[in-house]
Amino acid sequence: MERHAARTNAMQPSMSERVENKSVHQVEEKTMQQVVVEPQVEEKPVQQVVVEPQVEEKPVQQVVVEPQVEEKPMQQVVVVVEPQVEEKPMQQVVVVEPQVEEKPVQQVVAEQVQKPISSTEVEEKAYVVNQRENDVRNVLQTPPTYTIPSLTLLSIPQQAALDNTEWLEEQKELLDTTFNNFHVGAHVINVSQGPAVTRFEVQPDPGVKVNKITNLSDDIKLSLAAKDIRIEAPIPGKSAIGIEVPNKESKPVFLREILRSPVFTKSESPLTVALGLDISGDPIVTDIRKMPHGLIAGATGSGKSVCINAILTSILYKAKPHEVKLMLIDPKMVELAPYNSVPHLVAPVITDVKAATAALKWAVEEMERRYELFAHAGARDLTRYNTIVSEREIPGETLPYIVIVIDELADLMMVAPGDVEEAICRIAQKARACGIHLLVATQRPSVDVITGLIKSNIPTRIAFTVSSQVDSRTIIDIGGAEKLLGRGDMLFLGNGTSKPVRVQGVYVSDDEIEKTVDHVKKQMKPNYLFKQEDLLAKTEQAESEDELFLDACQFVVEQGGASTSSVQRKFRIGYNRAARLIEEMESQGIISEARGTKPRDVLISEDEFAAMQETNV
Repeated sequence: MERHAARTNAMQPSMSERVENKSVHQVEEKTMQQVVVEPQVEEKPVQQVVVEPQVEEKPVQQVVVEPQVEEKPMQQVVVVVEPQVEEKPMQQVVVVEPQVEEKPVQQVVAEQVQKPISSTEVEEKAYVVNQRENDVRNVLQTPPTYTIPSLTLLSIPQQAALDNTEWLEEQKELLDTTFNNFHVGAHVINVSQGPAVTRFEVQPDPGVKVNKITNLSDDIKLSLAAKDIRIEAPIPGKSAIGIEVPNKESKPVFLREILRSPVFTKSESPLTVALGLDISGDPIVTDIRKMPHGLIAGATGSGKSVCINAILTSILYKAKPHEVKLMLIDPKMVELAPYNSVPHLVAPVITDVKAATAALKWAVEEMERRYELFAHAGARDLTRYNTIVSEREIPGETLPYIVIVIDELADLMMVAPGDVEEAICRIAQKARACGIHLLVATQRPSVDVITGLIKSNIPTRIAFTVSSQVDSRTIIDIGGAEKLLGRGDMLFLGNGTSKPVRVQGVYVSDDEIEKTVDHVKKQMKPNYLFKQEDLLAKTEQAESEDELFLDACQFVVEQGGASTSSVQRKFRIGYNRAARLIEEMESQGIISEARGTKPRDVLISEDEFAAMQETNV
């Protein structure tokens, strides 16, 4: 027993040993826990093995925090993310972010998890910016809008080199001496010198009749040794009589000095045109809308064509193609030819007389169409209609002004006087409110060309040099145009005025016209509504279509023979019309050719003619 107890005691440890062993085990367990916990807390060796090749030896926090702290511009962020130029691929950021364990870093990571959304927004903003840039490029690539020609295309006005003060004093003394010699109480009170004419303002003494001064016209011309003089008695708005004497040397008036004047530049009307300088040297500018139609007449070489060129050039400098359209009728074929292919034209320059008549009829139809649009829109004129359309109150497009220019009316009146006069009168009577204006020029101001009906409907008139006082009265209803000097010297009778104004017209050279037209042609291409060939074909078709043609064919088929005299007697028409009907039947194969005095044979039967009628219908 003692041995067994001793063995048992030997095998069982003592209490102190148990305590020691227990503490040792606890220490070992703690060490084991430490061994287990340490890799969870630190994990740096493992992460370094995984992360180091991806982050390229950069701390994790630096990679994540840098884009948040620096607040780089959007374009920089886009450059970093989209093209992946910098040494930070998207995969590196995604791999690094979930491996951060500290709490503040986790918050940053939570914000970075939402970064794809913000990057998308950045991409959308960048896309919008790129779209705007593309839009700007597209605008720059589109054809430029119409730009007004520059005044540098026109000639520079010449400066007055001579001083005419001495000459003016001599003329003034000669006038006073002439009045004294003829015992007329009058004296010169003022002198106004223009580019070609000088006006001496003479004030008669109390009790002196105006006729005493006007009757001295030839004596004053003799005393001053002048080419011709014109007396205006009295000057409108002044208590004086004007005696107009040609200058010693005339100075040309250039278009450039009129177009740069405030009177022209400040005018808002697209139909503002330059005419010239008056006797006082002031620019004369008029608005075609207020004309509203104009008559230009004068002898050959007096300046009519130059005046028309000045008006057309002024329109090119003032109006855009969508604002004003031009219809040019030039029977001379050469005066208005430079304006071909201008974007303002409704049609190419019309040179054929028959086509010109058809063009005037087209203008009448356009006038009627516009008035129907005005009635539907409740507008009274073109300006109000365009305002309604621009405000989108009614559907439609704005209508441009149409200016019809006829360079030689005499040729049209010789070919078709009835049709031309009717069309001109209808346009002159009604077309003002619908924006269609007419400018007519002629070198033969006789009554058979400028009829009373035409003249009564055209209130604005410009008279150049004419051969007789009768022609002057035909144009402006008073004499005076026979005393003009020529080369642009004109009398301008505006709408609503009783007396004309003497104006030295502007001079436009062929070189200036060519430069201006070339500039305008480069801006836009013309958009013609019709061509001269279309008008001629339409006219020929209208002439060939006779309302009696079918009835005449029916008569010929029933008779079994055809002759001009039989058709003439049957339908009671003239020989010319009957002959045209017979020729038309021959051209269509209904009857045979002429056989001398015998009637023509009919080549079709009644059934064939009935079938032909059904086909035509």
